[in-house]
Amino acid sequence: MTQWRFNSNPATSDALKRRVVIFGVCFGIILLGLFIRLWNLQIIQGAKFRTLSEDNRIAYRLVQSPRGMVLDSRGELLADNRASFNIYLIRENVKKLKQTIRLLAEITEQPFGELYKRTRNANPFRPFLIKADISRKTMAFLEEHKPDYPGVFVQVTSLRQYPSQEQASHVLGYMGEVSNRQLQRLKNQNYRQGDLLGQYGVEQTQEKFLRGQNGFKQVEVDAYGRELHVVRPFVEKPGNNVYLTIDIELQKKAEELFEAHEGSIVVLDPSDGAILAMVSKPSFDPNIFAGGIDAKDWKSLMQDPLKPLENRAIRGQYPPGSIFKIVMGFAILNEKIARSAEKILCQGSFPFGKRVFQDWKKGGHGPIDFVQSLAQSCDVYYYTNGHKLGIKRIAHYARMFGLGAPTGFGAAEKGGLVPSDAWKRRRFKERWYQGETISVSIGQGFNLITPMQAANLIATVANGGYLWKPYLVKKVLNPGGKTLFESKPQLIRKIPISRKIFRKVREGLKEVVHGKKGTARKARLKDVIVAGKTGTAQTVDLKHTGRKKKPEELLRKFRDHGWFVAFAPYENPTIAIAILGENAGRPGSFFAPYAKELISFYLQKNEQQILASNKTTGEKRLLPRNRAPGERR
Repeated sequence: MTQWRFNSNPATSDALKRRVVIFGVCFGIILLGLFIRLWNLQIIQGAKFRTLSEDNRIAYRLVQSPRGMVLDSRGELLADNRASFNIYLIRENVKKLKQTIRLLAEITEQPFGELYKRTRNANPFRPFLIKADISRKTMAFLEEHKPDYPGVFVQVTSLRQYPSQEQASHVLGYMGEVSNRQLQRLKNQNYRQGDLLGQYGVEQTQEKFLRGQNGFKQVEVDAYGRELHVVRPFVEKPGNNVYLTIDIELQKKAEELFEAHEGSIVVLDPSDGAILAMVSKPSFDPNIFAGGIDAKDWKSLMQDPLKPLENRAIRGQYPPGSIFKIVMGFAILNEKIARSAEKILCQGSFPFGKRVFQDWKKGGHGPIDFVQSLAQSCDVYYYTNGHKLGIKRIAHYARMFGLGAPTGFGAAEKGGLVPSDAWKRRRFKERWYQGETISVSIGQGFNLITPMQAANLIATVANGGYLWKPYLVKKVLNPGGKTLFESKPQLIRKIPISRKIFRKVREGLKEVVHGKKGTARKARLKDVIVAGKTGTAQTVDLKHTGRKKKPEELLRKFRDHGWFVAFAPYENPTIAIAILGENAGRPGSFFAPYAKELISFYLQKNEQQILASNKTTGEKRLLPRNRAPGERR
């Protein structure tokens, strides 16, 4: 029987132990390496790889909720939405970024460098807007070549459109892509790069109401990025609808009348300051901004010497010319510088020191009282009494009627200028000269006002002394029709001047239109009494530019501005108008027929009962019948 013996050689036993230890250490190192690798993948980089894993199967698609509509006072649509094909890119899914961006820049006509930089700064896992509102031809090309450009897709979203095109463009404003500076300011309001933002007009001021709530839906996609089905939907949350005080039919009428001119027309409801129409010419088509304006069009707008993007109604500042005599009239009567029946002899000039100030009418107007001084716009009457008033009191009354400061309509509004001794010392380090008061008395010199201020001035005279803050937004309704906001008229102040003086000034303004020697007889209506005031404002002293030349022979910048302000019906005013023809080279009387047409159009459309009840010239009340100040019709 064979017997086996265990080899108990010490040398062999030690060698075996060393091999076991080495194997164990190596195995431990391998396990430790695997553990560290798993820890890194699962814990340290887990979020990244989960995202990458999901992006192989799940994609995010931006859902843009429709922007709220803008409507006029009667519910006619002014700004709406339409379908738009937009190109988006998810950077993380793009294999050849530069090559892809170069193609996209070419087919969308954008600079490669700028587009590449914007794309590099975008979130790599979120859709980035390359171009909005592409053509169907471009869309078809991208769909055909989708396998060649992973990470690029076309999606249908809503885009702003303005059915009336240029009409009311300065009122409505336009949309534009949010800038980096705006993103920093709005970082807590869920705006992203590529989002559109109201940049001007109502679109800007009512952004918080109009903007719909955007979000992302999760969809399952195939290898080419084609959507298979929705994994997690996002329910659209449309913006709210904004109703304006604008009467779009009146707005269209005003724009048609003013088509051949530069300048502005502002129409107010004198009972509460509601803006019925606001025209600024030249205008622009806000639709060109909707999908992103190209560099060529933007350059053209910015370099246009007539500045079509400037809202002249609230930002244009012009010498008021003779419409300033309305303010002067209140100052003269209230300060008892002259009685209304007192006559001053106008011989066509007013000598003062070494200078002679001329009246617009060669030879003068003869003996003239207050009412006729307004009716015939006699300069000498205001030279004489303006000198007695002095610049301090003139400035006080101008500010009382809201001149020299924004009306409160909006942040972009300019305030014009009411000159004074203190202002001149600050501005020019010089004292005020009495001869400068003479020029200011007829609305020349340093005087500057905006068309909005002019409209508010005549509206205040129309309603008997209530200076209202002009407003444009009537109400805001949510998509379900619930009222979220409704404007309440804001009274700035009641002018502290007697009713008797208001009647006398209004009588003078009525004679401007209906008097035998009135300067605006072309504004007369058959069945309605209209009150108004003409004004012609020189831009420069024309002594050396050829005063005898026809307006069209002068450089545009040397031509006079033409003003006309009016209200009607005289007894119960419901409409107040200011018209400014910028460098029109025409007197204010030229624009009187424009006011006549607008007043007639508005009253026939809205106030048929007034046409039957206002055939007398007597004044029975200053405010519209059965309405308190601020009460809307």
